[in-house]
Amino acid sequence: MGIEETIGSIMDDELSRAIAEKNSEISSGGQRSDMPSAKAPEKGHRSRVRDRFLQTGLDGFAPHEILELLLFYAVPMRDTKKTAHELIDRFGSIAGVFNAEVSELTKIPYITENAAILFKLIPPLISAYYAEESKGVSYNDTTKLASLFRPYFVGSGSSKFLLACFDRDLHMISVTEISRGSSVYTSIEMRKILSETINSGCVMAALAHNHPQANPRPSEEDVAVTRRIGELLAAVDVKLMDHIIVGGSMTYSMRDGGELGIFD
Repeated sequence: MGIEETIGSIMDDELSRAIAEKNSEISSGGQRSDMPSAKAPEKGHRSRVRDRFLQTGLDGFAPHEILELLLFYAVPMRDTKKTAHELIDRFGSIAGVFNAEVSELTKIPYITENAAILFKLIPPLISAYYAEESKGVSYNDTTKLASLFRPYFVGSGSSKFLLACFDRDLHMISVTEISRGSSVYTSIEMRKILSETINSGCVMAALAHNHPQANPRPSEEDVAVTRRIGELLAAVDVKLMDHIIVGGSMTYSMRDGGELGIFD
């Protein structure tokens, strides 16, 4: 083969290769096959965040980083950091996000109904986890009793009233929600308290409710209701141990308060 023919052959090969690469670039949306995908950096970031969590838990995670990690499992193939920042900006905190209504959460870009439901699922999961963990614990002091009730109010933006039943060894038998969003005054709610204590076979009981505005000090209404319930339980030989009020990160024990005189 002569020099001219050899050069011509090389040029034909190069031209064919260039055409093939161009066709490949066009078919992949303008991305050359030997170039890294535009999604690769995001995939790498997610892996790094997940590895960090597996190694250290949530220690050192900022609030938006915790939400970003959760969103990995509800918003695929998208940078969730900006969305996490928008959630914190809109609702103020992780607790604010978990307390928000689904309809409000889905107003944030890329927060689908599935993503909103994932957030709403976290608080009841925490309650279920601690309910399982509490089995076999003897609730013989205020600190333990407060730790029993606190998880039931995680993510609750409205008031709730709970009744816990205990056996003679102060092992928890059950925790029941008596009412939500209203005071325990109606005869129906009082009958529910009485029914739960009798059906559980308990000999001790404790009450708890929350103050969504974060001040756990009891009101006059709280004291009056507690005294009435204490008298009701005493009539069926069930002793009222305490009434715990949860306000934000704080708790108040009516037993420890002393001035209430409801356990005499």
